[in-house]
Amino acid sequence: MSRRIACVLALLIAFGFVPRLRAQAQNDPLTEDEIQQIRDNAIHPDERIRLYIKFIGERLDAIKQLASDPDAKDRNSQIRARLEEFTNLCDEIQDNLDTYDSAHADIRKSLKDLVATSARWPDLLKAVPPNENYEFSRKTALEAAQSANDEAKQLSTEQDVYFDVHKKQRHTNGTGPS
Repeated sequence: MSRRIACVLALLIAFGFVPRLRAQAQNDPLTEDEIQQIRDNAIHPDERIRLYIKFIGERLDAIKQLASDPDAKDRNSQIRARLEEFTNLCDEIQDNLDTYDSAHADIRKSLKDLVATSARWPDLLKAVPPNENYEFSRKTALEAAQSANDEAKQLSTEQDVYFDVHKKQRHTNGTGPS
């Protein structure tokens, strides 16, 4: 009898976790192709950061297009989804920046691009017309955009100082995220 209860409990636990795992996979802001591109550049920090910049730009383009198309199907929910993807990608790029910084990878080239590009993100998000269906996601995306820009500027300055002192480590990849 106790084996039967243990099996039933194990099945309930297993089935209880399956929907959560599937939901988590569906919330990934990257497509399978984008994930593969990120993986392919795991040891190329500058390229990896540039990929995140590209993917974030694509989400912003999609938001802009949806915002300008009042006839788009499920427009508000699509805008909300793209805003959430944008926020998640900003978090991802910041996680990568933290990892590369702690590994002393020289990412000054991509940081220069990130500082310039991320400075425009808040204005692009502010141009999205307010709507109660996605306003929380919009505010969260604005905060993420500003945070990413602030971190990129700070890290860019820190990297310039670090590599002025540690000239032998210039242009190295460090150890980056997997």
